[in-house]
Amino acid sequence: MFKLIPEKTALLVIDVQWDFWKYKLPQVPPPTLLSNIKDLIQFCRTKNAKVVYVKHITHNKNSDFFQEGTEGAEIMEEIKPMPEDHIVIKHTPGAFFNSDLDGYLRESGIENLVITGMQTDHCCDTTTREAHALGYRNYFIMDGTATFDMIGKDGEWIPREEVQRVEAAILSNGFATCLTKEEFKKLF
Repeated sequence: MFKLIPEKTALLVIDVQWDFWKYKLPQVPPPTLLSNIKDLIQFCRTKNAKVVYVKHITHNKNSDFFQEGTEGAEIMEEIKPMPEDHIVIKHTPGAFFNSDLDGYLRESGIENLVITGMQTDHCCDTTTREAHALGYRNYFIMDGTATFDMIGKDGEWIPREEVQRVEAAILSNGFATCLTKEEFKKLF
Protein backbone atom coordinates (compact mmCIF):
# COMPACT_ATOMS: atom_id res chain seq x y z
CA MET A 1 0.00 0.00 0.00
CA PHE A 2 0.99 3.63 -0.53
CA LYS A 3 3.22 5.05 2.24
CA LEU A 4 2.37 8.52 3.53
CA ILE A 5 4.88 11.33 3.86
CA PRO A 6 4.12 12.98 7.22
CA GLU A 7 4.96 16.51 6.03
CA LYS A 8 2.37 16.13 3.25
CA THR A 9 -0.34 14.77 5.56
CA ALA A 10 -2.91 16.51 7.77
CA LEU A 11 -5.36 15.06 10.25
CA LEU A 12 -8.74 16.83 10.12
CA VAL A 13 -10.72 16.73 13.37
CA ILE A 14 -14.21 17.80 12.31
CA ASP A 15 -16.86 19.17 14.69
CA VAL A 16 -15.78 17.37 17.86
CA GLN A 17 -17.65 19.95 19.91
CA TRP A 18 -19.61 19.87 23.15
CA ASP A 19 -23.04 20.19 21.53
CA PHE A 20 -22.77 16.59 20.30
CA TRP A 21 -22.10 15.29 23.83
CA LYS A 22 -24.25 17.48 26.09
CA TYR A 23 -27.94 18.23 26.54
CA LYS A 24 -29.10 18.72 23.00
CA LEU A 25 -29.54 15.29 21.40
CA PRO A 26 -31.31 12.08 22.38
CA GLN A 27 -28.10 10.17 21.50
CA VAL A 28 -24.43 10.79 22.13
CA PRO A 29 -21.48 9.65 20.01
CA PRO A 30 -20.03 6.20 20.74
CA PRO A 31 -17.84 6.19 23.87
CA THR A 32 -14.76 5.08 21.90
CA LEU A 33 -14.81 8.03 19.48
CA LEU A 34 -12.95 10.57 21.63
CA SER A 35 -10.26 8.10 22.68
CA ASN A 36 -9.74 6.99 19.06
CA ILE A 37 -9.42 10.58 17.85
CA LYS A 38 -7.12 11.46 20.75
CA ASP A 39 -4.92 8.48 19.83
CA LEU A 40 -4.81 9.61 16.18
CA ILE A 41 -3.92 13.17 17.18
CA GLN A 42 -1.05 11.95 19.34
CA PHE A 43 0.12 9.57 16.61
CA CYS A 44 0.07 12.29 13.92
CA ARG A 45 1.95 14.70 16.18
CA THR A 46 4.71 12.12 16.77
CA LYS A 47 5.01 11.70 12.99
CA ASN A 48 5.06 15.49 12.40
CA ALA A 49 1.84 15.45 10.41
CA LYS A 50 -0.32 18.58 10.75
CA VAL A 51 -3.40 18.55 12.98
CA VAL A 52 -6.27 20.75 11.82
CA TYR A 53 -9.42 21.30 13.86
CA VAL A 54 -12.64 22.18 12.09
CA LYS A 55 -15.17 23.98 14.25
CA HIS A 56 -18.77 24.53 13.20
CA ILE A 57 -20.38 27.85 14.11
CA THR A 58 -23.97 28.32 13.02
CA HIS A 59 -25.42 31.39 11.35
CA ASN A 60 -28.90 30.20 12.29
CA LYS A 61 -30.05 32.32 15.23
CA ASN A 62 -33.04 29.98 15.71
CA SER A 63 -30.79 27.02 16.47
CA ASP A 64 -29.48 26.06 19.90
CA PHE A 65 -26.52 24.24 18.34
CA PHE A 66 -23.01 25.58 17.79
CA GLN A 67 -23.72 29.20 18.66
CA GLU A 68 -20.54 31.27 18.73
CA GLY A 69 -19.34 31.98 22.25
CA THR A 70 -21.28 29.13 23.87
CA GLU A 71 -19.83 26.11 25.65
CA GLY A 72 -21.56 23.87 23.09
CA ALA A 73 -19.49 25.32 20.26
CA GLU A 74 -16.18 24.59 21.99
CA ILE A 75 -13.91 21.70 21.01
CA MET A 76 -13.95 18.85 23.52
CA GLU A 77 -11.40 19.34 26.30
CA GLU A 78 -9.95 15.82 25.88
CA ILE A 79 -8.63 16.70 22.42
CA LYS A 80 -8.12 20.46 22.70
CA PRO A 81 -5.87 22.08 20.09
CA MET A 82 -2.24 22.91 20.75
CA PRO A 83 -0.81 26.33 19.74
CA GLU A 84 0.78 24.86 16.59
CA ASP A 85 -2.54 23.40 15.37
CA HIS A 86 -4.68 25.23 12.84
CA ILE A 87 -8.37 25.89 13.59
CA VAL A 88 -10.84 26.34 10.74
CA ILE A 89 -14.25 27.90 11.33
CA LYS A 90 -17.02 26.67 9.05
CA HIS A 91 -20.68 27.58 8.74
CA THR A 92 -21.85 24.81 6.40
CA PRO A 93 -21.40 21.01 6.39
CA GLY A 94 -18.28 21.21 4.19
CA ALA A 95 -15.08 22.47 5.79
CA PHE A 96 -13.74 23.93 2.53
CA PHE A 97 -16.69 26.15 1.59
CA ASN A 98 -15.99 29.82 2.47
CA SER A 99 -13.13 28.94 4.83
CA ASP A 100 -9.34 29.22 4.81
CA LEU A 101 -8.84 25.43 4.83
CA ASP A 102 -7.75 24.89 1.23
CA GLY A 103 -5.37 27.86 1.29
CA TYR A 104 -3.81 26.72 4.56
CA LEU A 105 -3.36 23.13 3.32
CA ARG A 106 -1.83 24.21 0.00
CA GLU A 107 0.54 26.69 1.69
CA SER A 108 1.58 23.85 4.02
CA GLY A 109 2.23 21.43 1.12
CA ILE A 110 -0.50 19.01 2.21
CA GLU A 111 -1.62 16.34 -0.26
CA ASN A 112 -3.13 13.70 2.07
CA LEU A 113 -6.08 14.26 4.40
CA VAL A 114 -7.05 12.00 7.28
CA ILE A 115 -10.74 12.55 8.08
CA THR A 116 -12.10 12.14 11.63
CA GLY A 117 -14.97 13.64 13.61
CA MET A 118 -18.72 14.09 13.61
CA GLN A 119 -20.95 13.22 11.71
CA THR A 120 -19.85 10.47 9.35
CA ASP A 121 -22.74 10.98 6.92
CA HIS A 122 -22.94 14.76 7.15
CA CYS A 123 -19.94 17.06 7.74
CA CYS A 124 -17.27 14.34 7.41
CA ASP A 125 -18.79 13.07 4.16
CA THR A 126 -19.26 16.57 2.70
CA THR A 127 -15.71 17.60 3.59
CA THR A 128 -14.33 14.39 2.06
CA ARG A 129 -16.19 14.99 -1.20
CA GLU A 130 -15.01 18.62 -1.33
CA ALA A 131 -11.43 17.49 -0.69
CA HIS A 132 -11.67 14.89 -3.44
CA ALA A 133 -12.91 17.53 -5.89
CA LEU A 134 -9.92 19.70 -4.95
CA GLY A 135 -7.45 16.89 -5.61
CA TYR A 136 -6.54 15.71 -2.11
CA ARG A 137 -5.92 12.03 -1.34
CA ASN A 138 -8.37 11.15 1.47
CA TYR A 139 -8.17 8.59 4.26
CA PHE A 140 -11.49 8.25 6.06
CA ILE A 141 -11.07 6.73 9.52
CA MET A 142 -14.13 4.63 10.22
CA ASP A 143 -13.54 4.24 13.98
CA GLY A 144 -12.48 7.90 14.14
CA THR A 145 -15.81 9.14 12.79
CA ALA A 146 -19.31 8.60 14.14
CA THR A 147 -22.94 9.32 13.50
CA PHE A 148 -26.36 8.66 15.03
CA ASP A 149 -29.24 6.28 14.44
CA MET A 150 -31.56 7.52 11.71
CA ILE A 151 -35.16 7.18 10.65
CA GLY A 152 -35.53 6.23 6.98
CA LYS A 153 -38.08 7.79 4.63
CA ASP A 154 -40.49 4.94 5.30
CA GLY A 155 -40.13 5.30 9.06
CA GLU A 156 -37.73 2.39 9.50
CA TRP A 157 -35.07 2.64 12.19
CA ILE A 158 -31.52 2.53 10.82
CA PRO A 159 -28.86 1.91 13.46
CA ARG A 160 -25.76 4.11 13.35
CA GLU A 161 -23.58 1.06 12.66
CA GLU A 162 -25.49 0.48 9.44
CA VAL A 163 -25.21 4.14 8.43
CA GLN A 164 -21.46 3.91 9.10
CA ARG A 165 -21.14 0.71 7.01
CA VAL A 166 -23.04 2.16 4.05
CA GLU A 167 -21.08 5.42 4.22
CA ALA A 168 -17.81 3.44 4.03
CA ALA A 169 -19.09 1.71 0.89
CA ILE A 170 -20.10 5.01 -0.71
CA LEU A 171 -16.86 6.84 0.08
CA SER A 172 -14.71 3.86 -0.93
CA ASN A 173 -16.04 4.15 -4.45
CA GLY A 174 -13.74 6.96 -5.51
CA PHE A 175 -13.76 9.55 -2.71
CA ALA A 176 -11.53 8.05 -0.01
CA THR A 177 -9.69 5.04 1.32
CA CYS A 178 -11.69 3.89 4.35
CA LEU A 179 -9.58 2.47 7.17
CA THR A 180 -9.53 1.82 10.89
CA LYS A 181 -7.12 3.89 12.94
CA GLU A 182 -4.77 0.93 13.29
CA GLU A 183 -4.79 0.28 9.53
CA PHE A 184 -4.04 3.97 8.98
CA LYS A 185 -1.03 3.93 11.33
CA LYS A 186 0.59 1.28 9.14
CA LEU A 187 0.73 3.75 6.24
CA PHE A 188 3.65 5.66 7.79
